[in-house]
Amino acid sequence: MPVSKSELVTKQGFQEARDAVLKALASKGYRIEQDLQNQIVAKHPLSATYYPHAVEVYINAEPGKTTIQASIDHRRSQAYTEELREEIAKNLQPLPRVVFTSTQPPTSQEQLNRQAALVNPNFNRDEQVLWSHRVTKGVFHKEIVEEWIITGLRAIKKYPVTKENPQERFISISLSDADVVVMRQHRETNGHRVGTFAGTTGGGFFTGTTTGVTHSTGITYGDLVFLQDKKEIIRFSGISDPQDINRMIQTIKKEKTSV
Repeated sequence: MPVSKSELVTKQGFQEARDAVLKALASKGYRIEQDLQNQIVAKHPLSATYYPHAVEVYINAEPGKTTIQASIDHRRSQAYTEELREEIAKNLQPLPRVVFTSTQPPTSQEQLNRQAALVNPNFNRDEQVLWSHRVTKGVFHKEIVEEWIITGLRAIKKYPVTKENPQERFISISLSDADVVVMRQHRETNGHRVGTFAGTTGGGFFTGTTTGVTHSTGITYGDLVFLQDKKEIIRFSGISDPQDINRMIQTIKKEKTSV
């Protein structure tokens, strides 16, 4: 039986590397049979009937680096080893919790409170959702992979925990600090709405109510992009009525500056 080996070197510490290996093995369906801290042996139950599909992983920590070595015995060992290596490497990537929209440290309690509100993974008191959309995948068992939200304070993109995403991610940008543009706009005769308006702004600007999947004719689609210092922070791709949403945001920004 051919045996393939791979090696991955990371600057992450031993525990981070070990966690990445365990998450990768679990996501690929391996079952741990032996765990000796720096040596992990696992087998894949679906392949055991036909081939002895086992993987051995060694983790060696040195000052400034950690080496992960994996070997698999299987007729397709090279492909499986590369898949496992890619999964481990993905788990080792630092996952951003938030994007801070302020480039300067807070100089007052008011600025500190504002920053705390922007990076809050939950909704703040009196924070109203004005528009939202959920991105799903799967046919029979749909899974939410992204949540796009616009409130009266900020734009938010959430990545919930899924099989491919072991840690929740959350990106937020203040509407006041963002430059918002519409890109790749086009119109389709037949389609369905992507996104849901809800409620009104503080100044009484009506934002309407629609469902996220209402079939209609003559719908305009486009990407709504939030920029800071000419750098893209958040993009809501292929949403319906992007100019209407942008006008809503510009109204909110004017209301805040006039206060």
